[in-house]
Amino acid sequence: MKRRRMPLVFRLAAGLLLATLIAGQWWQRQRAGSIAGWVPAMAAVHCPAAAIHRSGTIADSARTLDDWGYAVLGDLIFRDGRDRCRRQS
Repeated sequence: MKRRRMPLVFRLAAGLLLATLIAGQWWQRQRAGSIAGWVPAMAAVHCPAAAIHRSGTIADSARTLDDWGYAVLGDLIFRDGRDRCRRQS
């Protein structure tokens, strides 16, 4: 059986995925600028359990928003009376 080359669309998609992986790793480690202050501050007011105070990179701000979203979705889905946004002692 003779091996055939992958279609051009699949080769382009693989190259694009690799390029976005590399660019995303670089981008997430950049300083977050003005977003580094207000995202954790906003999360600390509305959902203290999601507030992360770390190095101020874009990844930390994104992680804070993710944790906040997971807490809100957990409250909506599970309805077990727990407040997932309250800081756990």
